[in-house]
Amino acid sequence: MIKDIAVPTTALIVSFLTVLLLHPQLVKFALRKEIVDKPNARRLNRALVPVLGGVGVYAGFTAALCACNAIFNIEISMASFAAITMMLSIGFIDDIKDLSPKTKFMVQISAIVILIACCNLKIDNLYGIFGIHEIPDYISIPLTIFACVGLINAINLIDGIDGLSSGYSIAAGILFCIYGYTHDNHLNTLIAIATIGALIPFFVYNVFGKKNKMFIGDAGSHFLGIIFCLLTLNVIHPGDTNSDTLSSSGYIPFCLAVMAHPVMDTLRVMTMRICNGNSPFKADKTHLHHAIINTGLSHLKTTLLIIALNLIVVAAWYLTYITGQSATTQLLVTLCVASITIIAPYFILKNKQP
Repeated sequence: MIKDIAVPTTALIVSFLTVLLLHPQLVKFALRKEIVDKPNARRLNRALVPVLGGVGVYAGFTAALCACNAIFNIEISMASFAAITMMLSIGFIDDIKDLSPKTKFMVQISAIVILIACCNLKIDNLYGIFGIHEIPDYISIPLTIFACVGLINAINLIDGIDGLSSGYSIAAGILFCIYGYTHDNHLNTLIAIATIGALIPFFVYNVFGKKNKMFIGDAGSHFLGIIFCLLTLNVIHPGDTNSDTLSSSGYIPFCLAVMAHPVMDTLRVMTMRICNGNSPFKADKTHLHHAIINTGLSHLKTTLLIIALNLIVVAAWYLTYITGQSATTQLLVTLCVASITIIAPYFILKNKQP
């Protein structure tokens, strides 16, 4: 019991202190090397801002895992760490030199294939959703790749205002941490708490910082994307745990509820782009956070509002979960509430704007 508390506590403290101390040095380095985000018609910033925040968060996360391994002999899959590092690296290169979507997709797919092949992490069971349980590899593997690549890019696309990607990820990380702790999923608890600890000081610097303000960059959003892929797959594919029917019925609906904002907002944005005859990957200002910002709310208030809307979705899922509803009912309720709280507000706000 003491070890169960000591491991996540150590991870939280180490990741927090690492980023707290490293962040200002990364700001100086990024400015010196001109690794900055330049203002343009699509950006909301009006000055050059360093974009190495993701490197600092990754460093904090890595330091936490290394500390836990050294002190408590917690084994971390090297394949998982390789996939995380790949995502950080491709995002870092994209921050310096814009890469084509095709190149990024290939690396993203490669990282997910590593998780599938080396860690056996895949969506191979729907736990009764629409009456479907175990699914064969020829469906499971493509489904896992599609879902994870979509999630990575969804996290990347919500990184449009100060504090949103990090603030949302802190909230989502807390939910995954609680779920992992209550379901004896110690690996998920450790991954989530190490990520939370690294994100808290970055969030403060990003939202409230003046001299040391920095963006998380594509490196950071890709890092967070693969982290949430790991957390999600570890929930859906928990291994040889003896979970009851109620617990397993909630695996997929829970993950969708926690990831509701980036997933649903990205689906709406891409659908609108396609309907308008544009590429689904063409950048624009049609995300929910853009619509909220245009009402005059600050970046921080917009972030908190979006987190609150997502928590409504999680609360709706939890209500169906604790009342013993089927996996299908949990999923449908989650989708309906997400549509009301995440998709509908965009159109309401857009119609009210002159």
